[in-house]
Amino acid sequence: MAKIPENTEELTEFILEDVLYGVELDPVDSERLLSYMRERHEHLFGPHSTYFVLGSYEPPFKYRLDEALDVLNHRHDAYAYLLATQPDLDVSADVPDLKVKFFLHALYADAIPLILEHDTGGAVAEFGRVERPTLLERTYLFPRSQAERYDDESVLTTRDAILARAVELAYHADALDEELAALADHACDHGLDISTRDLESYLESELGGRTPSYSGVITDSLLHLESLDQCFSWTTTDELEAQLSNVP
Repeated sequence: MAKIPENTEELTEFILEDVLYGVELDPVDSERLLSYMRERHEHLFGPHSTYFVLGSYEPPFKYRLDEALDVLNHRHDAYAYLLATQPDLDVSADVPDLKVKFFLHALYADAIPLILEHDTGGAVAEFGRVERPTLLERTYLFPRSQAERYDDESVLTTRDAILARAVELAYHADALDEELAALADHACDHGLDISTRDLESYLESELGGRTPSYSGVITDSLLHLESLDQCFSWTTTDELEAQLSNVP
């Protein structure tokens, strides 16, 4: 289906043909699905702007989702939310309820910001789903450290810039230990009391011990969103908050 379903008949057809790929819904499940939409309609699909925020729920990445919710909910007449906070569908066990629930919300959100910090887990599955034509034009992707903003040593004169560069190195450096040691030396040369251990501790708190990366499949899709002016790289939380201004 090339357009968003406009009525319950089209919605049921979309769920069956584009989400469940021909799996039959019995009459009880069909009625429960429609009841769910009716119950959520006023809350989610009213005159206000709705933002369906996607990303990793793992700590510490969930922290960035919470920041995005806070920024977007401060807009006038806006409602930003996560899928996990919405009621579950009460359907038969053989129906993939989480998948159906995802599409029911994504179809009617005004915008879908996706915050991406690594290439594993549920956020990647969501990334694949929002590339469908019905969702892509309302999707705004925010990958962390896709672009290196702090690779110029002339800007590495503050503590914040040094820490931001450490995050970028975690994504891009082939020999991270050596690069962090060199970065700590650079910080010392500029009168900043930041050791290699400090940088390692900071990365642990920011990345949860994960070595972040993006696969070739992910980076290829990032290029697609970039060409549509819907992909915005960030490194620090402050930068993420600023980049969210690109979501209409």
